Amino acid sequence: MAVTETVPTRAAPQDGVWRDLAQDRPQGRLPGDDRKRVAAALPEEQGWAGSVLVVGDPTHWVQVSAGEIVSFQSFLTGRIARALGAAEALDADALNDTMTQPERLATHLRSAELADGNAVLGHLIGAELAATRAFWLGADIRLVGSGALADAYEAALRAQAALVTRV
Repeated sequence: MAVTETVPTRAAPQDGVWRDLAQDRPQGRLPGDDRKRVAAALPEEQGWAGSVLVVGDPTHWVQVSAGEIVSFQSFLTGRIARALGAAEALDADALNDTMTQPERLATHLRSAELADGNAVLGHLIGAELAATRAFWLGADIRLVGSGALADAYEAALRAQAALVTRV
């Protein structure tokens, strides 16, 4: 088993060894490579507090305060979207429908599947944004990622008037 650190801890390790981060609630693991991405996305100001969204497989929402990673949550949204054959573009109506009623995600996905599948990604990201509201609402967000999935997250956050900077 790989050596890990637990949160809260410094975003950039003082000894230069990029270990995975672990937390118990919710149970999660932030790989060392994604921890590097978080540290690289932080602004130079010492007291910065906000969230870093690392878009990938999985996607990680990381809360940072004064250079420390204090908590994170990870999601399989991209993997589920691929498994369901989701279109790469974000459907704003689907995003809003599921953000307002995340408990109806399974029903929304079935409806999207029967229609044409174009709304799947919007529903999945909508459920994720509903679950991570504490990470992005009123927060300074640094989005790390490229490609269609990162574009969809950026569009979804901007649709919520979130303060997001792509790095």
